[in-house]
Amino acid sequence: MANSTGKNLLDQRRKGQAFLDELRQFHQSRGSPFKKIPIVGGKELDLSALYIRVVSLGGFAKVSDKNQWAELGEEFNFPRSCSNAAFALRQYYLRYLEKYEKVHHFGEDDEEAQPGNPKASLPVGAIPSSYNYQQHVVSGRQSPTVASVFFTCTIISLSWSSSTFISTSASEKLI
Repeated sequence: MANSTGKNLLDQRRKGQAFLDELRQFHQSRGSPFKKIPIVGGKELDLSALYIRVVSLGGFAKVSDKNQWAELGEEFNFPRSCSNAAFALRQYYLRYLEKYEKVHHFGEDDEEAQPGNPKASLPVGAIPSSYNYQQHVVSGRQSPTVASVFFTCTIISLSWSSSTFISTSASEKLI
């Protein structure tokens, strides 16, 4: 019996390594390679086990909608001192596995730019390289400065005697 458990463990490690190789190739083809496996609670995160478990629960969106990241953290047996395990699992899944899930599990198109096939971008001249202060100047009017500010005040007073409407306008120069 110990021999079969050893074989299962060895087989599981081979599958995990094959998954990591495929995941690395996926990221490499997208121009987002990674070299190190993330560490949570002082040990390497088993990305293969995380992917399999999240997909079995319906994928990233469903696990997030149902807020099941804390439950997943318990399944990975992180130390109690790792209080942010649920957050870390979610963030690492987003970084390493979410796009892979969309492409390989749900069959969605890979929307990211491939190295030989860049996304359409704005032409170089479309974004100004300096600020245009002249856009604030209104033609035919003096723009206000600190030294001279004009303030126009309109005072309306109503007099109901003999139906007269009186309006007074005054301009004051504030310095």
